[in-house]
Parts: sequence; C-alpha cells; structure tokens
Amino acid sequence: MSSSISESLSKMASSFGSLDINKSISKVSQSVSQGVNTVNINIESVFSGQPRGLSLFISEIRACKTKDQERVRVDAELGNIRQKFSNAANLTSYQKKKYVWKMCYIHMLGYEVDFGHLEFISLMASTKFTEKSVGYMAISLMLKPGDELMTLVINSMRNDIVGQSHGGQALGLAAVSNIGGADLAEALASDVQRLIVPPTEVGSRQSQGSGPPGSYEVEVHNKSMLCKKAALCLLRLFRTNPDIVILEDWMLRLGRLLEDRDLGVITSAMSLLLGFASSSPALFEPLVPYVISILTRLVVNKTCSMEYLYYRLPCPWLQVKCLRFLQYYKIPEAAQFELLNDVLSKILVRTEHSNAATETTNNNRSNAEHSILFEAINLILTFGPDAPAFLKEHTSAILGRFIGLKDANTRYLGLDAMTRLAKIDGPATVQMHQHTVLDSLKDADISVRRKALGLLFVLADASNAQEIVGELVLNLHSAEAAIKEDMVVKIAILAEKFSLNDSTAQGVRWYVDTMVQVLLLAGDYVAEAVWFRVVQVVLSSGSGGDLSLHEYAAEKLLGTVQSKWAHETAVAVAGYLLGEVGVSICERPGMSGLDQLTALTQHMAAVSTKVQAILLTSSVKLLNLYPEQTAGPVAQLLARYATSSELELQQRACEYLVLAATHLPDSSTVTVRVSAAVLESVLNPMPVYALHHSQHVLQDLAAGSRAEQAVTDRSVWTIDQGEKDASRDAYRQTRVPEGTVASPPRPDPVPDRLPPVKAPAPMVDLLSLDDTPPPAPSHPNPNPSPSPARLFTRAGLQGKQGRAQGLVLLDSEHLQLRLSIFDVRAHRARMGLVLVPKLPGGISDLTLSCYSQSPDCLLIKSASLVPSGSVPLDEEEPEQDRGLEVLQVAAECLRPFGEGQGPLLDLTYRLATDGHTHRAALRLPISVCTFCEPLPCDQAAYMSRWRSIEGSGTEAQQVVGCPVDMAWLRGEMVAGLGLGLAEGLDGPASVTGCASFTTGTLGPSGAPVSVGVLMRLEADAAQGKCRVTVRAKNPVLAQAFKAFVVEALSS
Repeated sequence: MSSSISESLSKMASSFGSLDINKSISKVSQSVSQGVNTVNINIESVFSGQPRGLSLFISEIRACKTKDQERVRVDAELGNIRQKFSNAANLTSYQKKKYVWKMCYIHMLGYEVDFGHLEFISLMASTKFTEKSVGYMAISLMLKPGDELMTLVINSMRNDIVGQSHGGQALGLAAVSNIGGADLAEALASDVQRLIVPPTEVGSRQSQGSGPPGSYEVEVHNKSMLCKKAALCLLRLFRTNPDIVILEDWMLRLGRLLEDRDLGVITSAMSLLLGFASSSPALFEPLVPYVISILTRLVVNKTCSMEYLYYRLPCPWLQVKCLRFLQYYKIPEAAQFELLNDVLSKILVRTEHSNAATETTNNNRSNAEHSILFEAINLILTFGPDAPAFLKEHTSAILGRFIGLKDANTRYLGLDAMTRLAKIDGPATVQMHQHTVLDSLKDADISVRRKALGLLFVLADASNAQEIVGELVLNLHSAEAAIKEDMVVKIAILAEKFSLNDSTAQGVRWYVDTMVQVLLLAGDYVAEAVWFRVVQVVLSSGSGGDLSLHEYAAEKLLGTVQSKWAHETAVAVAGYLLGEVGVSICERPGMSGLDQLTALTQHMAAVSTKVQAILLTSSVKLLNLYPEQTAGPVAQLLARYATSSELELQQRACEYLVLAATHLPDSSTVTVRVSAAVLESVLNPMPVYALHHSQHVLQDLAAGSRAEQAVTDRSVWTIDQGEKDASRDAYRQTRVPEGTVASPPRPDPVPDRLPPVKAPAPMVDLLSLDDTPPPAPSHPNPNPSPSPARLFTRAGLQGKQGRAQGLVLLDSEHLQLRLSIFDVRAHRARMGLVLVPKLPGGISDLTLSCYSQSPDCLLIKSASLVPSGSVPLDEEEPEQDRGLEVLQVAAECLRPFGEGQGPLLDLTYRLATDGHTHRAALRLPISVCTFCEPLPCDQAAYMSRWRSIEGSGTEAQQVVGCPVDMAWLRGEMVAGLGLGLAEGLDGPASVTGCASFTTGTLGPSGAPVSVGVLMRLEADAAQGKCRVTVRAKNPVLAQAFKAFVVEALSS
C-alpha cells in the first residue's frame, strides 16, 4: 500500500511541477523574455528527486510488517516534525519542503495531520517556484471546502492567479480545481474568467518582433496552457455554484475559443460548453455550426496535429464531447445536417469495418472507437422521429451485433442504446433480437442482466408478453438480491398490463398464476404496493358480475397457504382475499369456512405484526360468514390477542370481540353490544377499486427501484422534444449574423452586475424557516409611493421576468424617477432608476439613502448613481435616457418579510433655481412575490402539500371586493405573482397555484432554502368578490403574500 501511495505522490508532484511551459522537459532551464517579466524555471530541479529524508522515511514505512509498527513510526515522525515546526524560523527551505512532503505522505496513508497548515500557506505564498509548488500540493491534499483557514488561502491564490508568473497562475488554477467549494467559487470566479481568452488574440496584441526569436510562439503556448486550465477550473466552480457565471455573456466568448487552432484549447472549451449547455441549452444553440465544423475537421478531413492522435484516431475525446453537445438540440437545418450526416455515416462505417477484427484490434483503439460510436448512436436516437431512416436502420443493425458480443462493456452499452431505440420507435424495431436479450439474463455480469431486464420490459407487447414474463419468472429464483426487487416490479406491471387487455378469463388466470409464483419465489422482495395491487386486480375483476376469477384466485391462494411453509407475503394476500371472496369456494370439498380459517391461523405465530392484523380481520369476516363453523376457533383467537403486548393487535382483538359478540359462544363478559346492522356495515366486502387511480404506483416503483446516480452535467435524456422545439424557435428569432461570433472580445469580460441565479427548484422545503423573523428596526416612514402590487399590476409586469422599462415610480415638480432595469434572479433583485430633472439648471448635491425596513430579511447589497451608458440594460437604452444618471440598487432576500417592509429610498437634492434643499421618498417595488418561482404541480401533489401545512398562522384568508376577470386572473395575475398553476383543481371560477419562495439562507445541505407557498382564489362574479386563501409554513410569508394579492386585486 505504501509503495503505491509513494508512486502516486511522485506522479502528483510531477503534475504540479510540469507546467507545460517547455516543449521538452529534458531542458534543464529556460529563460523567456516577456517585456518587464522574465520567467526562469528549472523544471527538472523542481522534482528531480525526492529529499533523502523522505526517501528513507518511505523505505522505513515499507519495511513495517504490521499496522502497529507503521503507526508507531508515523507518530514518531509527526512528533519530530511538530518539534521542528515549533521553531520554524530556523528551518531552511530544503527542510521545510522535506517535512511538508513527509506530512503529505502521512496524510495519504490515512493518518490525521492536524498541524502545520500555516507552514503550508507560507510555502504557497513564497516567491520561489519550488517552495510554492510544495505548498500548493499540501493545500490541495489537506484543505477541504469550508475550512477555517480557507480565507488565508484564497488571498494567496488570487495573488498568483492575477499575477504575471505563468507558473504561479498554473498552480493556483490547479489547486482551485482540486479543492472547489462555494468559498473559492464566489471569491475567484471573476479572476478565473478573465484568463479564458483565445491565446491567438492575446499573442496578436503583442509585437511579434519585439522579443527574442521564438518568444511569440512561447507566449502563445503559455497562454494556451493557462486558457485550458482556467476553462476546466471555471467548469469545476460552475458545477459547485452555478450562480457565479452569467451564461448569456459566454456564447460569443466560447465561439471564439472554438475557432482556436490549438485542439487542446478547443477540448477545454468544449468541456466548459457542455457544462453550460446542460444548464441552459437554448442559449448555446447558435454554436451548433461551430461544433459540426470541428467534427468535419476531425472525422471527415482528419486534420489533426500529431500530439492529438490517439492510435491513429484524431482527438477522440474531443469528438465525444462534440457529439454529446449536439444531443441537447434538434436535428440541424439542411446545410448543417448534410455535414453532420457525412460525419455520422463515416463514424458508423469506420467502426463497423474495424469491429470485424475486434478480437485482434488494440484494446485502446477499440475503446476509443466505440466511445465515439456510441455517442454517435445516442445522437441519432436523440433526434427521435426526425432522424433519417437509413441512419436508424444502420444503428439498429450495429446494436444487434453488439448485444451478442462477448465483451461485457460493449454488450452493456448496446443493450442500453437498444432500450432507448425501442422507446422511440416502438418495440417492433428490436423484437427480432428478443432471444439474444433473453440470453443476456443469464450473463455473469449483473449490470448486463439489469440492462437486459430493462430492454425486455420495453420490447414486450401482446404477442410476446407471456414468453418474456415466463422467462423472467424462471430467472427470478436464481437472481441476486440486488436485481430481484426490480424484476418483481416489472413482472407485476407486464402481467397486469397484458392480462387485463386480454378479455378472456384465461388471460386473467395467467396473471393470478404468475403473481402467486412470484410471491412464492421472491416473497421477501415483493413490495407492499405490488401485492396490494394483486388484491385490487382480483377484487375488481368481479365488478361485471363474473365471479370466476374470484373463485380461481381464492382456490389458488388457499392451496398456497395450506402449506405451513408458505411465505409471509403470500399469507398476507391470501388473508386479504379469502376474507373478501372466500365465500365463493366455501361449498367445495376441503374449502369450507373452517378450512380457510385453519389454513390462515396456522401462520399467526410465524408472521409479522402487520400480517397478524390482517389475519385477525380476515378471521372476523369468516366468522360473520360461517358463524356455526368458526365461532369457537375465532373466540379463542380473539381472546388470546386481546391481551397481546402489541397495542395494534390488542386493540383490534378487543374491538372485534365487541363487534362479533352475537356470534361468539361465550359473550357474557362483553358489556357493550352492537346491532346486526352495524356488524354488517363494518364487515361487508370492500368496494371495488378503481384500478386506473393507483396504476401509477407500480410505474413509480419501476422508475425508482434503481435510481441513477447524480451526474455532473444534466443528462440529455431529461430534455424532451418540446424543450428542443422552444430552443430552436428562440434560435431562429435571435439568429446571430454570420461573423458575429468571431468579433473581437469585449473590453470587460466580466461585467459588474448581479450574476443570474438558478433557483434550486427540485427541493422545495415546505417546513423550513418556521421561526418568525425578529422585529425590524425603526426607520422614518416617509409618505410612500403606491405599493408594489399596484405598480406591478398597472405596468403589466409578468412577475420578476416582466419588462418594467418606463414605469414611473416618482413624478414630482422637480424630478422624475422611472424604471429602466428590473432583473430578478431567484433571491437576488437588481433595479435601475433613471433620474430625470424637470427644471432648467437641473439639481445638485444629490444624496441618496436606500435601506431595508427588515435588514435581517431583506439586505440592500448596493445603491449607487452611475451614468446611464455604463449600466447593462435588459433592452436597448431609450434615446431620452442617454446621458442621464441611473440609480442602481441591488437587494438580496434572506428570509420572508412582511408586506410594506420592502426597501425604502430617500433622496435629498438642491435646486439650482432657488438653492433650497428638497426631499423625496418612495417605496421600491420589491415584495415577497418578487422572489417567488413558479412551481407547477398536479392535483395529488398540491393537496399533499396543502394538508402538510397546518398550525397557527400558517393560513391567511380574506374576501376582497373587485371586478372579476378570470382570463386576467389566470394570465397576468398568476404570472405577476410568480405562481405555477395546479392542474386538475380549478373550476370556472377558481385559480389555484403553487410557488417556491427563494432565499439566500443556506440550509443544512449547503443549498439555499426555499419555502413553499400555496394559494387558492375563489371568485364570485355576480357579487364582484374574491376570496383569497394562502398557506405557507412561515406565518410572515403567508400574511405578506395574501396582502400582496389583495392589493393587486383592489388595484
């Protein structure tokens, strides 16, 4: 173990020390003139050999024969290092590096190193490259995101990243990528983004003849290295915190990077583009032609420098990234698709020819070819019905061969791709390979068997369902525990689906036989929802008057539980069904009521409490049907469990004793009597189930029984065709003119504005932020302008995404304030107010004060006056606003705040005409609805959330008189409130919606906390009234949201 770790340590040291500045590392040193900066790095001297003390220490660790000996040696070394560091001023550079390397090695062995961090930081901040590299190595290994010392590290990293030394910049970027975390993302994202500039553009700004020969090429090479590292570093930070990047600004910049000559730069840019596109695909569709051009260059023209050839394949990893990027979009338009068609045909034909020699081909080349091939196949599949027929046919033929190969990896990928093909084009397209897929169920690799199971589930139809289900049942007995539950769920779904579609009794009997076999073979893996679904199907089958299935199921299950070795799950199903439909077989020999009771109760001692409760209920139902036969045994059974230590069983037994007193032989001890009518109403058969209401339960089990692990980028299979259509429509409307992407870079690559924040919508916490916020500090409350609801309604804003340009917030005799920017991203809001003087001579001595009435809930991040031309507007700046001053305000929501407690703006100014000081005040249009994100849901989800919100203050309700316009309420009103409609709940005169109130407060998981808001509005057009009901777990949020809605309706 210590040997492998020491080798890893050496490799890591090499990766940190090798800065790719020299073309050949065999050069001992190189000096490159860079104007005022000269880099002198002796690459081999950095890590030419480990310190002798480190080598001896590693040898001693390897010589240890037991773990205890190793621990004793490590403790002794740590004690020695601690003593040396206590007088660090007397240590030489060589000694510091030696001791830090030893600590790194000890840490990699798994021992805790809880001291020396300040020495790491001092080495990292050194001006010597050899010391700096050792310090960065230690920091990358031993610091984790959120450590207390991270603030000290961030400052040193920023100094290196923004510095002029390429070595320091490379080390800083590598360390940031390795550590990651929200702290580094927020502090260094802007600095990292400034380094992502096409190297050729950087080189073209410098004179090629001003330095020594070759200096221009070296400068471009160094900038390429930094650009690659910075792109990958930004991708790591973006995955940690997507809020740090303004994606709208990166389409043009990435386009310029994709035109670079260096394939390494293009590969890094494609990695970054994939991360961005997975978050917002529509923004980057204009780059599709550039990606197709790269594929044509690599696949068709095979234009590639020698260092990027991998077993004679031009840059296969870049081909994979390009193909994966195209999967986010619809099939390209005609001109581009012709190029892409050539690329895809070339890939399919090339791999098909080389596949004939799979056994003899180099494995590395084969793996690279197949990785490209499967990405090309996935691309064809994502095109869906739009894909050309010949490509689909070719793809199907290739996949048919792959699922029969010996190589498990290829077979796994082939089964996975064929499953997607069957989902898109229907099972008929792959049913010819059914027997090959069935053979894969016997594969030694469980992952292959799982993929085969998924494919069989998709390709089953009425013609082959019984054969497939039969094979699955045969393999159920020998299947591992990891796949049994998934098999049971899929068998249950297929058996039910194709038996109910069969109108004959034989089809439904096949369903019963199949499920009984499943209960016997895999009872431990049958979920409660599965066996209860069997009960529902059997009971519902007699709703038309045909009781033959009741008889068959009851006979089958009675025979099953008559064996004392019957599984507990089979006993539960039998107990439920015999209590309901056992009467249909009571006249047959050996199947009387007493026989049924005896078969069930013999399992009482061996089953769980839940099943015992079912059997108690079944025994009482049998007593009600056959009192002469079962009175004695049932009386003994109930008497025994009336004193059970299990409270559930004791309560049931006592209640059943009272209910069935009239049927029991000795009921003198029962003091309470119930009438026969009550007994019949309680013990009557259960009503028939509506199968379609619970059909989704098994589908959810099938989808979630093997949940896929979270991936770094959004999977292309989560993007539906509607989203791709919307992306294409937006692209056509805002098509970038040819040549725009190649335009020069903007002067400031990181504009000074709030970054877009993507709210964590999938996790809406209805139970968080329960506490009422502390009382707000007192501020002077000037005469405010109209409330936010009136402003939003009058301006026709569509919530925080609306266009507010031109809305006048203040119009006095001296000046006018009107909105030019209103930008909301989750819990952050940015607003721009154009200041328009009305009197000649204008105003002077303007001072402003913007404060929050609830600073613990709503934080004012900044408020400043800037020239209008320097503010990035959402729309083109109007001619009349040019040259005027703009008041820019940025706010962040931390907790729910009350209505009327939004930000206040106080202006004081002096007029040139009279020299007097004047004051103006207004309330800015920011309320709780500003930070609400729509959360559409269905009826079941909405009602579940509604019932979960209970308690004092969680509901706010008010009736308000207003004109009723349902079209306006469901359209502009709902959009302005940031609500998503709840489907299936509303009638002609009601509106029901759900939203997620986003905050900047971090929860236990480190993600921002969101609070659910539910609203229902019921209108009475005849009386001109509306009743508004709002529920939220936080009382302040419920009251504030309700007040906002009421004021919006009143306006």
